[in-house]
Amino acid sequence: MTHILVATDMSPRGRVAVQRALTLAPVLDGPVTVLTVLDDAMPDALTATLAEQARAALVADVPEGTVIDVRVGDPVQTILAAADGADLLVLGTHRPRSFLGELRETTMQRIARLSTVPVLVAAGPPEAPYRAVLGACDFSPAAEAALALALRLAPKAEVTPIHVVHIPYAGRLAATGPSAAMLEQSFRAEIDRDAARWRGAAPLPARITERLEVVSGAPGPILRDRAGSGAADLIAMGAHGRVGAARSLMGSLATDMMRDPPCDLLIARPH
Repeated sequence: MTHILVATDMSPRGRVAVQRALTLAPVLDGPVTVLTVLDDAMPDALTATLAEQARAALVADVPEGTVIDVRVGDPVQTILAAADGADLLVLGTHRPRSFLGELRETTMQRIARLSTVPVLVAAGPPEAPYRAVLGACDFSPAAEAALALALRLAPKAEVTPIHVVHIPYAGRLAATGPSAAMLEQSFRAEIDRDAARWRGAAPLPARITERLEVVSGAPGPILRDRAGSGAADLIAMGAHGRVGAARSLMGSLATDMMRDPPCDLLIARPH
């Protein structure tokens, strides 16, 4: 069984996360705990009233048997502490922010960065099972962990690993024709060798590794374009590609995708 913890701030975004967690519960054959955290800076009397109201609202909105957990404290630390006993943490997206606000880390991003369990950011319609998954594949253990978990979350979906090759100075060299082609050919030859090794060694079903796509470009725009065209309703990726990277670090791709997820986003760390 897989214990799912979903954190909600009682907003429409939080409700999407709750509904996605409930949709996944029968797939993962595990219990769901719905957590909401109230600010500990409020007066005790007000906190008690809000806690009672929050619990009543959540009980009315979820199936019988769902565990409701209402706590008071700092949202980041409280959610991380509650997630310590869970197998999957589901979060909603953050509220729209100004341009300058985008320069600061959101609560959701901070939780995902510090979490020791996989995080699913629920952004899309939560009622239906996932039908198409894109896995950002850099051949790292974290990417493999994300793909493996995606297979559990979406056992009937079409799962496609995609490795994006960044060609330095490709734009400037494009006008030269032969030079650009030779540079890309050199990069692709090395990546093709890495991809062949990965297909043979990755702890994933052959039906998944054989679907690996290798494309040139920038990872973020390519993943967003694929999701925007309907090619994915879940993107799975590692929190960080480097083996042995500090757990408090988040890779630039994961950080960028969390700012404005084009669909649901699954972020995992190596086992």
